[in-house]
Amino acid sequence: MWLTEVRGQAAPLADPPVQERAVPATLPDRRDWWFPVAAFAAIAGAIVLVSVLAHSHLPLLHHRHRQLQGTRWVHAFGWWDGWWYLGIARRGYLFFQPERQSPTAFFPLYPLLIRETAGVAGSALVAGFLITLASGLGAAVVFHRWCVARFGSRTARYAVALLLLYPFAFYLMGAVYADALFLFTAAGAFLAFELDHPVLAGLLAALATATRPVGVALILGLWILALERRGVFAHLRQHRLYRWYDLPFHMRRADLGLLLAPGGLVAFSVFLWIRFSQPFAFLQTAGAAGWDQPSGFHTWFKVHWIKAMWHGPWTNGHFGHLLINALATFVVAAFIPAVVRRLGWGYGTFVIVAVVLTAISTKDFVGMGRYTLAAFPCFAVAADMLVRRPWLARATLVTFAAGLVMLAQLHARGTIIS
Repeated sequence: MWLTEVRGQAAPLADPPVQERAVPATLPDRRDWWFPVAAFAAIAGAIVLVSVLAHSHLPLLHHRHRQLQGTRWVHAFGWWDGWWYLGIARRGYLFFQPERQSPTAFFPLYPLLIRETAGVAGSALVAGFLITLASGLGAAVVFHRWCVARFGSRTARYAVALLLLYPFAFYLMGAVYADALFLFTAAGAFLAFELDHPVLAGLLAALATATRPVGVALILGLWILALERRGVFAHLRQHRLYRWYDLPFHMRRADLGLLLAPGGLVAFSVFLWIRFSQPFAFLQTAGAAGWDQPSGFHTWFKVHWIKAMWHGPWTNGHFGHLLINALATFVVAAFIPAVVRRLGWGYGTFVIVAVVLTAISTKDFVGMGRYTLAAFPCFAVAADMLVRRPWLARATLVTFAAGLVMLAQLHARGTIIS
């Protein structure tokens, strides 16, 4: 081939791999280690107290659902989907019929943990409450450590406060839902990869994909993040597609650990295939009566939500329920472009699938308030913006705290929040 004369130091023989957006070498200050634990203990303790007092002393709001009600303090945390999880923990996946609500809509890791700890905890409901609390604490610690690495200590503290005071954060503080466990494992998977432990990242991602169907977002996000970190995209931009055969040499053998990420989803699908001959039964139950989330025009274009917003009545709880979930979706989604700019397409893909594509699959945004908890990079980017505007940061945290208390007491009394 042609030789080019280069004066001075010789040009390198080959282009070294380029790492995109490498993680800053920022380690937490020793004084910072206590912050997520103390913040979670204080906020979660207050929310648990509010929930118990509201359930015990205020009127319950759904007398038609007496099977969900109880007089013990822990019944404040077991409404709605909580009883599906408890039923799976006690009896397993008993049946599947596409036209009926079925336990196959709920992924297995959370109820399996409830089953295994119920004997020690004294009951399945107490076990679910404790698992959610432990997962929420773990999520706060992992999220804080990830934020310190990406943004520094000051932003990390704001980000943890923003996440824990988010009005839907009571789902991290005792409510018997799987969202806290998913956030813990998903954030843990990203942190493990950032700390150069791809096998651990793959294992944690496998746990996340066994927890909620949105684990698909985590699979894609981790794989794209790995390609970014190993310089694959930079290589393609520099050399075009005719050098595609060089790509494997930019990856490392340990990166194959990320192939473990779909393990939870695959295992659950295999189980459903063996048990019901339907590997995607969790998708087929979405259109069941009562859930009414079939794929199609009415769901994708939010016909039900638009009619409710247009026609009202605007003073009942159903209107507010639909409005706050839609508002949460739009507010969190507004930070997705900033996530892509600041953190790259790995995290960007994760939040796009976790927020935007999940919102498209709902007919009225119901559930999106708690689903947006998974989009932890959006909270970090928002905190990094707020930290430069202290007055706005304080106003946001105060508003969030008031909303959190209000929604927590409504959930404890039986209102469907998200």
